[in-house]
Amino acid sequence: MMTFQAFMATFPDEAACSQFLKDRRWPDGKVKCPRCGNEKVYTLKQAFKWQCQSATCGKNGYRFSVLVGTIFENTNVPLVTWFKVLYTMLQSKKGVSSRQLRRTFFGERSSLHTAWYVGHRLRAGMRDDDFKQLMGIVEVDETFIGGKDKNRHWDKKSHVWRNRLRQGGRHRSHQSEG
Repeated sequence: MMTFQAFMATFPDEAACSQFLKDRRWPDGKVKCPRCGNEKVYTLKQAFKWQCQSATCGKNGYRFSVLVGTIFENTNVPLVTWFKVLYTMLQSKKGVSSRQLRRTFFGERSSLHTAWYVGHRLRAGMRDDDFKQLMGIVEVDETFIGGKDKNRHWDKKSHVWRNRLRQGGRHRSHQSEG
C-alpha cells in the first residue's frame, strides 16, 4: 500500500500526473490520435498536447491532450487535485462524502458542486472498464459486498424481483378494497 508521502513523491505536480496518464494510455510510447487511431501525430509546444494531420480528422487536423476521452476532460480542476481525491477515495474504508472532499481539497469558500462533480466522475470512472486500465495494483483489506434483504429498499428486495419475474417482467399494482 502506498503511503500519502510516497503518493506525493510520485505525483508532485501536473507534469508527473500527465506523464502517468500518458504511460498508461499509450504503454508502447507511441501516441495515437483518439479519433482515428493514426500514429503520425505531431507534438505541440505545450506539454502533453499533440496534433493529428490525418485526412479523417479534418483539413486543420485534430488537437488533443492526454486528457481527451477521459473523466478528466473539460475540467478546470488541476490534475494533481484529481489524483489526490482519487487517492483519498481509494484509501478510505467507508467512502468519502462530497462535503468532506470540499473541506479537504477545495476549501470552505468553494462550491459544493465542484467537490460533488469530481467525486461523481471518479466513482463513475471506477465502474468503467477502460478507466480500470489506469489503475495499478489494487489492495482490498476489509470488503463486504451485498447485505441483508431486510436492510434494502422495498423495491430492491429479492421477493419483489421474484414476483416481477413471475408476472412476466411487468410490475402490477392492486388497489385494496375498503
